[in-house]
Amino acid sequence: MKPIRFIATALYKILKVIYIHKIFTNLFALMKKLLTLITLFILAQNATAQKNALRKIADSINAEGEALYRSEWASGYSTQIFSSGYGGKKQLSGGYFSYETGKEMTTIFFSKNNDPVVLATVKFGHKLDSSKYSIDTTTRKFTGVEKDLYAIRSKAAQAVLNDTLFKIYENTSLNLVPIIKNGAKKVYVITAQTAPDEVLLGNDYLINFDKDNSIIKKTKLHNNLIPLGTGGIDTIEASSHQHLGETSPYITATDVCAFRLWKGKTTWVISFIVSAGYVSAWHFRDEFLEILTQAEFEKIMKNK
Repeated sequence: MKPIRFIATALYKILKVIYIHKIFTNLFALMKKLLTLITLFILAQNATAQKNALRKIADSINAEGEALYRSEWASGYSTQIFSSGYGGKKQLSGGYFSYETGKEMTTIFFSKNNDPVVLATVKFGHKLDSSKYSIDTTTRKFTGVEKDLYAIRSKAAQAVLNDTLFKIYENTSLNLVPIIKNGAKKVYVITAQTAPDEVLLGNDYLINFDKDNSIIKKTKLHNNLIPLGTGGIDTIEASSHQHLGETSPYITATDVCAFRLWKGKTTWVISFIVSAGYVSAWHFRDEFLEILTQAEFEKIMKNK
């Protein structure tokens, strides 16, 4: 009986080892699957977080571009109105700027003298209908908001004249766009459109001011001037340009402004702004901005 008992005991021990080994094998496989699921979950969470972060950046740039566009739109149409009907008074003007209130979009033209006054005020509704406006050519003093806007615009104009950072290309001019929003004071310097068959991007700048209207920072937004054909007989559905070096890795508010202003004069459907890590895509039909990582953009293009 002893040999049988010995064999039975040995067999029991072997089966026990096999059983334990099987448990550990199954447990290891389970842990491996769990680790894979956790890794995939973390990657998905990171991807979602990155998408949300890029969406917030896109929304912020789009909002700033919208503010720029509305200001430039109002300034452009107001200049046409003032020039066509009040040419004599316009000769006295030393400049203009636009700003938005809770009621309307306002453009003022101010005099050239050292103690300037408002020569004319043009107002549009929030919907920016160029056929619906009012103009008042009564000479008046600046409002409080207008004083601040004039102050930072004037200091920006001096900086443009005296600082070699700012460049003026042949057959172009620079528009000064003062904006005060949520306490932040800034002036965008944008190269004005000249030729009807091209959109000018680049050669643009941002000047930031403190609460006392002193310049605290001057930034070059693009490294050069970028003329892009609008399309005509030969339809161009897509345009693109690169952001290299110190240029923002994303589309700029000035790019958005230009796309909004010249949408009706191009055949573009989409415009890409490419940097080392990101691709910004502006969709003209629905005026939608999205920012993708290079990897995500390449994946989308590969699957098309």
